[in-house]
Amino acid sequence: MDVARKSVIVCVGDELLGGVIVNTNASMISETMLTVGVPVAWQLVVGDELHDIVDGIARAAKDAAVVIITGGLGPTADDKTRDAIAMLLGTDLVRDEKIVDDIRERFRAWGRQMPESNAKQADIPRGASAILNPWGTAPGIRAEYEGAVLYAIPGVPGEARRMLTEQILPEIGEGALIRARVLHCVGISESGLADLFPDISVADNPRMAYLPGGGEIKLRFVAIGTTEAECIESLDEAERIVRERAGTYVYGVDNASLEASVGAELRAKGLTVGTAESCTAGLLASRIASVPGASDYLVGAFVSYTDRVKVESLDVDPSLLLEHGAVSEQVAQAMATGARSKLRCDIALAITCVAGPGPQGEIPAGQLYLALASRDGIVSRGARVPGDRDQVRQFATTYALAMLRGHLESL
Repeated sequence: MDVARKSVIVCVGDELLGGVIVNTNASMISETMLTVGVPVAWQLVVGDELHDIVDGIARAAKDAAVVIITGGLGPTADDKTRDAIAMLLGTDLVRDEKIVDDIRERFRAWGRQMPESNAKQADIPRGASAILNPWGTAPGIRAEYEGAVLYAIPGVPGEARRMLTEQILPEIGEGALIRARVLHCVGISESGLADLFPDISVADNPRMAYLPGGGEIKLRFVAIGTTEAECIESLDEAERIVRERAGTYVYGVDNASLEASVGAELRAKGLTVGTAESCTAGLLASRIASVPGASDYLVGAFVSYTDRVKVESLDVDPSLLLEHGAVSEQVAQAMATGARSKLRCDIALAITCVAGPGPQGEIPAGQLYLALASRDGIVSRGARVPGDRDQVRQFATTYALAMLRGHLESL
């Protein structure tokens, strides 16, 4: 990537290194920089040690035209970003009394008196300039160092976003446009998708990234162009290739969800659905019901967490439980059949699994079985998925929705 068209983020704070807070600023900045054609090449997190901050900024400035520094602009002793920039530039800090007056006035508007420690926030490295902050007390800093432009912004997420989008982007956003598109895929592995796209996955424009998670895979394309039409044309061609090669594995674009896609198919075909869930305890029904208008097709759900409820509510034959165990393909099929009969729905989905963290007897954590009952009979499958308890349950519901989607596609 051309140094002139890339940026680097330096995030400052012991609380980030210690995991006390989640670094949401980094993702926000990365996403925002894409929109102006100066994508983030890499990110660095440093603590509140002065020399670590200096070294981090210096490393970033050698590798990018724009360095975004977030955090360390507060009024306390551990806020050292101002000092680090001054040290890097080989200069001192100069207090801007106008900024002090602005901060004092802001406190007055809040009905409070400004602590004298806040005056420190008006200290700007000599030769640098302040970036006004109408939303908080910490002004940002703009400086130049060895061909790179440094922008220091507050760590408070709301202030960071507004300063970046309203004060900084208009300066650095001249030139190329960047537009992104996300294609959602389900029912195929990441490696399976990779085998379909050996060419476009390594292309520079649009740039493609695989984003797997929870049983789904998102394909994110980022196009760079000089006009909106140029970007859209590039993204349209990438989408055409993906749909041509991946076919029905693609279920939506951008903000699409699997449950909304399945819901639309159910409504279009005039079909109803119900669920019977053991380890997921209603999560599948909840996902289906999260779509507005789900009452058009979702009839109801059974949470059959115990064997007793499977027998009494779903008419699962006790001999199946004794012979095969609750986590088995046979029991999943019986649960789906019972749910379809009891709920009087067109299609019933059933899930039984070992969510973990440990095994259930000889059955390992992550083992799941799914079944779908319809007027055409019963289909079922087993799978072993990775992850902790929450991840296993998420995988299970995604696989069940994918099974339902596949059934609807076949009708």
